[in-house]
Amino acid sequence: MVAHHVGKMLDDNKRKRWLALLLESADEIGLPDDPEFRAAIVGYLEWGSRVAVINSNAKENPVVEGAPMPKWGWGEPGGPYMPG
Repeated sequence: MVAHHVGKMLDDNKRKRWLALLLESADEIGLPDDPEFRAAIVGYLEWGSRVAVINSNAKENPVVEGAPMPKWGWGEPGGPYMPG
């Protein structure tokens, strides 16, 4: 997935627009609107889209074979994502 974003030069405005469209789509297809589910999906999308912006500004794939990949979880503390 990282390789799909490399060189795309995404920025925060594009990230926010993509996020808004995904949440609008979630409503249109009837995903649950309860607070816990919505908080979880928004948290995941925020996390993933911010990692995508970081990777999109790389000139080459920053993933090194065998290096740990960032993982999103249901609220476990893990510290800030540190690329490369």
